[in-house]
Amino acid sequence: MLTTAAHLWMKSAPLVIYAISLIPLIIFIPGMLADRLRTLIWLGFVVLLYFYNGIQNLSAPEPETMDIIELVLSVTLFCAAMTYARIRQVRKL
Repeated sequence: MLTTAAHLWMKSAPLVIYAISLIPLIIFIPGMLADRLRTLIWLGFVVLLYFYNGIQNLSAPEPETMDIIELVLSVTLFCAAMTYARIRQVRKL
């Protein structure tokens, strides 16, 4: 989330773009802190949108370093959330 905010700041994006980019991630914080499995699963779906955005930014003629960092972090977050969700499901059974 901080990387996305820093990248938008470097591009001098308007506040509306900040809101559109960061609110979907902020919505999941209470559910993650409460350790809700459903929140982790939905986070995986939302992170795929950030992954798509990272791939789209990397296909530009001159991708920035922040684009690569955002893509790597979105893949890491997706893998971590899905792995943790799977571990939690197996433990309940």
